[in-house]
Amino acid sequence: MIFQFSIKHPYREFLILLSCFLIIFSLNLIYEYKKYQNFKLSKHLLLKDNTVLSYYPKSNKKGKKYHVIKLKNSEFIFYTTSFKDLNLSQNDTIHLRIITKNISFKEYLSKSFFAPSYGWIKSQNKKEKAIVEYFLHQHTNEKIKEFYGALFFAKGISNELRNDVNFYNIAHLIAISGYHLGLLFGFCFFILAPLYAFFHKRYFPYRSLKLDLSIIAFSLLFLYAFLIDFSPSYIRALLMSLFAFYLYSKHIKILSFKFLFLSVAFCVSIFPKLLFSIGFLFSILGVFYIYLYFHHFKSYFSNFTHAVLINIWTFLAMIIPVLYFFPLLSFQQFLAIPLSLAFIVFYPLSLLLHVFSYGNLLDILLLYFFEFKMPSVNFPISSTYYIVYLVLSLMSIFSRYLALFVVSLGFIPFVFLI
Repeated sequence: MIFQFSIKHPYREFLILLSCFLIIFSLNLIYEYKKYQNFKLSKHLLLKDNTVLSYYPKSNKKGKKYHVIKLKNSEFIFYTTSFKDLNLSQNDTIHLRIITKNISFKEYLSKSFFAPSYGWIKSQNKKEKAIVEYFLHQHTNEKIKEFYGALFFAKGISNELRNDVNFYNIAHLIAISGYHLGLLFGFCFFILAPLYAFFHKRYFPYRSLKLDLSIIAFSLLFLYAFLIDFSPSYIRALLMSLFAFYLYSKHIKILSFKFLFLSVAFCVSIFPKLLFSIGFLFSILGVFYIYLYFHHFKSYFSNFTHAVLINIWTFLAMIIPVLYFFPLLSFQQFLAIPLSLAFIVFYPLSLLLHVFSYGNLLDILLLYFFEFKMPSVNFPISSTYYIVYLVLSLMSIFSRYLALFVVSLGFIPFVFLI
């Protein structure tokens, strides 16, 4: 078996596994290139049923106003512009033609690119799934609808809400990813365990309770993927979780850097576009710093202390990478530490409230929450500093004191706010 690790030849089987991932990656790359060639056959390609993710005005160097449109279809996300005001709103559905001449294979592979367009036709919006309508119709405020749409159904959000989220540095809590998947998995266990245990004790005590519940939970999580239209971040997290579950069932240590490397190779081999995903990079770095913490400090504190310290550790460790891509800096972002802990309660609670038609109970609090703003500055990080930080992070695997130094660098940008 390819995935059956042995103690005698771990490195040989590690290389075999990597070779398999490389083959899968190569086949997917060939497949994507064939699709790209077909995509380029038409220089003026008609794209139907594109959902508007965002629509906002900008001005060029000459002061002329135009509109930027971010669109999503079943294949990719792309940007285009229009000097004419199309009166579009988020989640509108349009048909248009794009000019494919200057779209490179790298841009196509990333599934996110810019393309000139024309011939916009606004069509009837797609009808939302009944459960989505049920959840979102419990709210009257559009910003709150966007928030819960993103939180539960991976819907797009406006620039205004995105800016609100960046002030708290909690984008990882809004976008459905591994964090939410872990909470949903635990929620499934909590709900199903008492019921399943009743039948387990009486009819099939010889089976593994944890294994059976895990299979049921993963099955429900797969069904959830259909509901949110196979959100890339969620699918990525789900595949990594399944890979981790398989290795764990084979008694292979998953809290290790080797596992993280294999998981990244596994995901990239299946989805080559992840090579260009900032969200994927952030998720890798987040898990890496969590592993780095446990690698050096696992045996030092109680579980409760770990829960507090790991949130502080990860927040500080991620400051430099986040600022490199999103240079907004504010003391308000320190609130991300307690909010990450509070989210463990808020997420299942808000889910239950929506199930029983009381989803709007927290709307006023959320509006006050998003309106609160502390002073902020634009604090760009240079590429050199960013690369040096990543190299030091990798080197800190071998030194606890270097790891502490690297993470403490996250304080430095805030010094300039004083």
